[in-house]
Amino acid sequence: MKTSSKTKLKVEKIIKKNSGKGLFESNNLFAKTFLLNILKEQDEQPQNPESFTPEKNKKDFEKSLQPETSEKQFDVDGVSIEVHIENIKKIKEFSDKLNDFAAYLNDPHSTESLHKILSDNDKPGSLLRGITRKTSDGITRVAGEIEKLKEVLNSFIILAPKKLRDQEPISGGG
Repeated sequence: MKTSSKTKLKVEKIIKKNSGKGLFESNNLFAKTFLLNILKEQDEQPQNPESFTPEKNKKDFEKSLQPETSEKQFDVDGVSIEVHIENIKKIKEFSDKLNDFAAYLNDPHSTESLHKILSDNDKPGSLLRGITRKTSDGITRVAGEIEKLKEVLNSFIILAPKKLRDQEPISGGG
C-alpha cells in the first residue's frame, strides 16, 4: 500500500512542531521514516477485533521477516489449550496425591497416619519407645513442606482458567 498524502502531511506537521526541541537534522530523517511507517501501518490495520485471527497474525508475522530469515526458526503457534488443560489435570492429580501423603504422614484424626501410629505405640516395653520424640518434628516438618508444595500447585490450578481466558483470541461481541 502506498503512503497517502494525508499521512505524509501528518508526519511533516509532527516534524515541524518538534524541530526546535532538540531534534537534529539527522534525527529528523529517522523520525520522518519512523513516523511514516507507523502511520502507514496504522492506516493499513483493520479497525475491528474480528479481523485479528491466528491465521492473519501468522501471515503478517511471516511477511514481516527479512527474506533470509526462515519462519521455522520461530514458534508462532504456541501451545494448544488442550495441552494446557491436560497439564492442569496432571498437576491436580499430584496435588491430590500430595494431600493424601501429607495426611498419611501426619493426620491426628486417622489411625493410619505414621505420626499417630508412632505416638500410640510409644509406650514402656515397646520397640517404638522414644521414637516419637526423635521423629515427631521431622514428620511434622516434612508434612508441612508437602502441604506448602500442594498449595503452590493449587494456586496454579486456581489461576489456570483465568490464564486460559487471557490466551483466547479476541472475539467480537460482549
